[in-house]
Amino acid sequence: MAAVQQASVDGVQSKALRDKLAELETEIEKFRRENSSLSQLRKEREEGIAQLKKEMTEFEKQKESELSRMKEFHSDEMKKLKKERRIFEQSQKAAKAGLTKKEREEVESLKTQLSSLQEEVKRKEQRWTASTSRLRDRVTALEAENAELKEEVRDAERKRLEAWQQRDTARKAQPPAPSDAPTPTLPQPMPQSKVFSPRVDEDISVSEFPPVAQPQSFTSPRKSSPPKVEPPPNNTRPIPRKTAVAMNITHAVDKGDEQYEEVQHADGKIERVYTNGAREILFSNGTRKQVSADGQSIIVSFFNGDIKQILPDQRVIYYYSEAQTSHTTYPDGLEILQFPNNQTEKHYPDGTNEITFPDQTVKYLFPNGTEESIFADGTVIRVEATGDKVMEFPNGQREVHTQLYKRREYPDGTVKTVYPDGRQETRYSSGRVRVKDKEGKVVLDSRA
Repeated sequence: MAAVQQASVDGVQSKALRDKLAELETEIEKFRRENSSLSQLRKEREEGIAQLKKEMTEFEKQKESELSRMKEFHSDEMKKLKKERRIFEQSQKAAKAGLTKKEREEVESLKTQLSSLQEEVKRKEQRWTASTSRLRDRVTALEAENAELKEEVRDAERKRLEAWQQRDTARKAQPPAPSDAPTPTLPQPMPQSKVFSPRVDEDISVSEFPPVAQPQSFTSPRKSSPPKVEPPPNNTRPIPRKTAVAMNITHAVDKGDEQYEEVQHADGKIERVYTNGAREILFSNGTRKQVSADGQSIIVSFFNGDIKQILPDQRVIYYYSEAQTSHTTYPDGLEILQFPNNQTEKHYPDGTNEITFPDQTVKYLFPNGTEESIFADGTVIRVEATGDKVMEFPNGQREVHTQLYKRREYPDGTVKTVYPDGRQETRYSSGRVRVKDKEGKVVLDSRA
């Protein structure tokens, strides 16, 4: 009998170790996907730089071509001007010798044409100068944007590597026990399970419980009582948490009477200083930065519609326009994400994650690998890192799922248990015990 029990325990530990190895494989696969994503990001950055260099090369060619054309045009116009000047001078000489009325009219016409040509040459030179200046400013802006993109890529890669190193260090620091499994990633909204509530005087069939994996070499003693499972420790129960602040995105700081002085910078940036001390900076790519008079409130409106706010209480709110999602970071390290479907996620500094789904189901994921879900009807489900599950229902019933059995406890003290081999056992509050084999035949029925 002891050998059988030892084999069962060994089977459970082997499964826990296999689950641990599977989780480590998942982490490795995630790391590979992150490396692939980083490689793709680096590739896109290199392609962007190559495209920028190509555009700059084309611009230089276009500029050289335009300069050459303008020089040629200028040379042609000067030739025309010299020719017209010679004609004019000849006309003046002829006039001194005595001109007819018709000749004098031609001279006046030539003077008018000459003046018109001079004005046209002047206008074209001005347009050429303005065009060259705009193209030069565009090249400067593109170079600045390219530098910003490079910096963003470096920051993203640095943050990703730091996050991975922290996770790897935390994982290595934990002992290889099933209860110290790595913190799981945030799941998708979990559907509310159907409440199982059979009558106390009915028998339990195996099909009434969700199937679980049966350990190898597991054989239940026919008349043994199920081992007692203690409820999760109190320190995993959720404590009162900080309430999420509703998305309140402000688009402008107080600018007083809206009167300002404007400064045009060489890089195309425009800075406005208002009479009340507030400042506003307009960037060439469409981004706008506003700073309050006291410097404690900052609003950055990006060209893609995103908005970043830094508030006087040091909260930082970033609103993603395309996803319609806000990300709020508090000074104490708490992070709150609010999605357009009314789902809210809170990431606490101690590693605890709290998810509130649109149907008001709340799920907690604790750093030690345990989970707790609280449904709108009052049902509570707790899952240990080992996979053991405890469900508490509003009607006072309690259900326990382990690798060794599944048990339903009733308020009157009745306990019904189903074992993996199909055997069923019912212990009534009166002391009566009834046992059925996997075929449903009663093999024991004792009355107090």
